[in-house]
Amino acid sequence: MRVESPQIPYNFADLEPAMSRDTLVFHFLHHQRDCFDRMLSMVRGTELETLPLAELVCACERDPERRVLFRHAAEVWNHDLYWRSMRPGGGGAPHGLIGEHIAARFGTYERFARELKEAAASVFGSGWLWLVQSADDLEIVLTRDADSPLLRGDTALLALDLWEHAYYLEHQNRRGAYVDTFLEELVNWDFANRVLAGLAAGAEARPVHSRAVSEVHRGQLGAL
Repeated sequence: MRVESPQIPYNFADLEPAMSRDTLVFHFLHHQRDCFDRMLSMVRGTELETLPLAELVCACERDPERRVLFRHAAEVWNHDLYWRSMRPGGGGAPHGLIGEHIAARFGTYERFARELKEAAASVFGSGWLWLVQSADDLEIVLTRDADSPLLRGDTALLALDLWEHAYYLEHQNRRGAYVDTFLEELVNWDFANRVLAGLAAGAEARPVHSRAVSEVHRGQLGAL
């Protein structure tokens, strides 16, 4: 199996007090790890076993008979992005390349933050919020359940889990408070900058289009 066991890139208590150790332990062990174990059991001994995770997600999404496997694989991939979208001592206004891109696309960080919060509030039920670099521009994207911008050929710069289990222990049903905390205390702009730098490096060799973006994205988690 070419998919590595999921890991969180910091200790479980490192995001406190913004996000508790209990939340991370519960979220990782009872959601992502459970999805990984179920995915592993479904691909073991099949032709899918040799695929990298991103390719597995895309292959299963195209096959209506593998929708259950798709949901497990996509949740593993989505969570890998989510953990890297946060860091100890994170939050605040963006800097570097991502700051420049946000200013060019939204005008001000305040407008970006407002649109991101409005998008998060608009999701009824479970889903994900993403900041992506599409073939054309920076976008705030919403997906339902386990769906992912990977399927559109976009490159995710940040991921925010909107399933209630991601924030209930800290914020109960107050999703808005969770999004505020993410922006003010957790968001990892350095990760977004590294992904953008990788895209810029690739653009020097070839035009950036949806396939090129997807190729960069398939390798980004293993490289960072």
